[in-house]
Amino acid sequence: MGTGRRTRRVGLLYLLLSLGGMAAAVWVSLRFELRMAETVAALLPSLGGTYLSWATFRADRRDPADGDGPAAVADRLALAVRRQWEAEAGVRRLNDPYPLPVSWRAADARFGEPWELLRETAANWPGAQASPSCGGPAELAGTGGEITEVFLRRVPTRRLVVLGGPGSGKTILLVRLLLALLADRPPGGPVPVLFSPASWNPVEQPLESWLAEQLARDYSGLGDPDAAPTDDTGRVGRARLLLEHRLILPILDGFDEIPERFRARALDAVNSGLPPGHPLVLSSRAEEYAATLTPSDGVPVRLGGAAAVELRPLEAPDIAVYLRRDAGGQETADARWEPVLRLLGTDAPVARALTTPLMLFLARTVYNPRPGEGAGGLPDPADLCDRARFPDPTAVRTHLFDAYVPAAYRPHPSHPCRWTPEQAERTLRYLARRLRGTTDLAWWQLRRALPTRVAQTVTGVVLGAVAWLSATGAGRLTALLGDLDSGWLTGPPAAIVAGLAGGVAGGIGCGLVAGVTGGLAEGLTHLLATGQAVWPTTTTANGLAYGFAGGIVGALSSRVAVRQSGAATRDWHWNWPKCALGLLAGTTLWFSYRLTYGPRAALVGALVTGVVYAVAGGAVGGRASSLSAHRTGAVPTVRTRWSWDWRGFFTGLASGAAIGVTHWAVLRIMALLTGAASYPLSTMAAFSCAFGLAVGLARGLTGKPADLTAPVVPAALLEQDRGIVGRLWLVVGLAVCAGFCVCYGVDQLVQGGLSYGLGRGTADGHAITMGPLHILDRGLAYGVTVGLAAALSHNAWWYHVLARHHLALRRRLPRDLTAFLVDAHARHGVLRQAGAVHQFRHLDLQRHLAATESPADAGPRLPRSRRPLRRHADAERMTRT
Repeated sequence: MGTGRRTRRVGLLYLLLSLGGMAAAVWVSLRFELRMAETVAALLPSLGGTYLSWATFRADRRDPADGDGPAAVADRLALAVRRQWEAEAGVRRLNDPYPLPVSWRAADARFGEPWELLRETAANWPGAQASPSCGGPAELAGTGGEITEVFLRRVPTRRLVVLGGPGSGKTILLVRLLLALLADRPPGGPVPVLFSPASWNPVEQPLESWLAEQLARDYSGLGDPDAAPTDDTGRVGRARLLLEHRLILPILDGFDEIPERFRARALDAVNSGLPPGHPLVLSSRAEEYAATLTPSDGVPVRLGGAAAVELRPLEAPDIAVYLRRDAGGQETADARWEPVLRLLGTDAPVARALTTPLMLFLARTVYNPRPGEGAGGLPDPADLCDRARFPDPTAVRTHLFDAYVPAAYRPHPSHPCRWTPEQAERTLRYLARRLRGTTDLAWWQLRRALPTRVAQTVTGVVLGAVAWLSATGAGRLTALLGDLDSGWLTGPPAAIVAGLAGGVAGGIGCGLVAGVTGGLAEGLTHLLATGQAVWPTTTTANGLAYGFAGGIVGALSSRVAVRQSGAATRDWHWNWPKCALGLLAGTTLWFSYRLTYGPRAALVGALVTGVVYAVAGGAVGGRASSLSAHRTGAVPTVRTRWSWDWRGFFTGLASGAAIGVTHWAVLRIMALLTGAASYPLSTMAAFSCAFGLAVGLARGLTGKPADLTAPVVPAALLEQDRGIVGRLWLVVGLAVCAGFCVCYGVDQLVQGGLSYGLGRGTADGHAITMGPLHILDRGLAYGVTVGLAAALSHNAWWYHVLARHHLALRRRLPRDLTAFLVDAHARHGVLRQAGAVHQFRHLDLQRHLAATESPADAGPRLPRSRRPLRRHADAERMTRT
């Protein structure tokens, strides 16, 4: 690794020195008017070394695991899964004070296949052999750690259905099975992985595709390292490889969480998706599974080749021992729990309620002191025996759910909490209500609660301010380098820079806001410097026009637009609002054109530009406005990788050419009408190439997956995603700056001293020579602004920050919501962690918190993950049809 880092560092240094030397050579040639042919001839031999350094740099950046075989990848994944669930078992206190003795028996015959059929099926499956100990259904019964023996040696087909009521301990048992299978796993063997099928829609997505997607999400190193983060095929490359080689043992926890109308299809998809002989474990609530096997309409479906067990209620002696042990010993427990313990095993409501691990966990949290905490001030568990307050087991369960969150967040002398029980309960209720229809709380999906207009407005304002600062600063810097006394008027037009960059980042809305912000700032700067009141109107008009154009370009060049182009073509329609907006944005250029060409010629130019913009807005404005980076484009990344996006580049090149040709043609028309100066054709070509390069570079950087041997922790993933913003900004900014300098430098070489009309307030205009310093200030301004736009559009952290601040202002949620979620999981155990997402500890807890809703907390619901949301909705429409 040390040698690789040194090689990469040397290659990068050589590359930077080569590019810097070339740029310096061109600058010296232009500055001292040397013959360009000699300069170019001197630079040509260095191109080979430059390419070699770039190739070395890229080769050493590749993950050394890219070439590993499926067995090696499975071994690293097994390590990650084991670390993840050992940590999760500690957080959930599954072994504190000791594992609950969850027991089971063979389920009713209707839930599984006949035993003789199981033995015959196992014997006929390729590579499968029935174990000699597979005696019959009676041997499926067991307790605790015997689940591994049952699965591996007593089930002939190694396909097991685990049934039980709500909170009966299904997940506890599956986690114990998963860790035991990992402990006994041979090198290169299958890896047991726990999946939550709540987000799976079998109508739209095959089982293998969904499994691969979940693996790539929770263990991001399983994605193709050369694939774009928005490329669904590439993101699941290694995951599909493991599935194809049968190196994943799926453990589907919570079949009943799939919507009822899709459960039969899900069982059928499992039967057809897993090849014969592939082991599987599936858990479900018994009633829901029974309803799936015997539907009121349709064909009955059962899981092929599977045996079934059903969890039993906890025994009264086990409950009593557990409560005494958790309460701190015999004397303490007898003093507080004696009234409850006397009723265990009877028909009392409290005795019937405390027969599941979930209710026992809630009771211990509410009534037992934690380590370092005294029993004084805690509620008395004897209250549970009051039949007037709790006439049935449902009342006891409701009370325990109500008291759980305040008890989990009650003050602790050794571990102070940043949030009061009231704040925590309000936040958790809000999140539970907004998660209806799903169980996954992913921090990068929180941005979907952020209104599109808010995201585009804030992002546009930031980009507009950055564009003004970079353009003004670059102009001032180049003025000082060139010994020019031009104050703050030398830099490139910030409105144009901001509008184009804002459009690349967030579509039309973001482009318009960025353009207006940059234009107003630029106009006010000129107004303060010159005292001419015409500047704010002029620069704002430029911002509107180029913001609209940049929004069209940004949306069309994005990967989302490319991937959805087929659907967009089928649903195409003329967009009249965007047509009108384009006409308005184009005609506002009259305020800019009139300074050089006069009001009459400017009117002609503005109308021509408005018509072109109107056609563009009507034709493609619908697609451009439907895309939003904060909803579709941003996914978490941990490192960056160049993966050139030729579609995005050529779209940007064509769009840049369209913008350049349009404005060049309009200026030529106005120049012919007035005799004023205009851009030469080479300048139009230079702008088109430079803008195409900028868009291609902004779309050509992709995310690098994380290390397979480390589980993806949500908070760590957020920190990695945040840290990458600066690197993206720097890398893309330097590349865009170099692209602009090269394109405009070539233009100057062609012109031999380029000049173009920049008249201010007159019809004649005056020529300003674009020397190396003018090229540099444009490259810097575009590089800084477009680099930031690319970083924000490729990054999920920015929109997550906007979303949590928006929710904090509107919903009184914690401003540091990520810290709250981490604390709720690690310290209080209210949430659990499933790979890269958080979930409520139990589905019934989520449903209970979401059951009551006050008017003050009503608001927009957090959508489900993008793909399941669309698929469930489409399937429901098909069902209604």
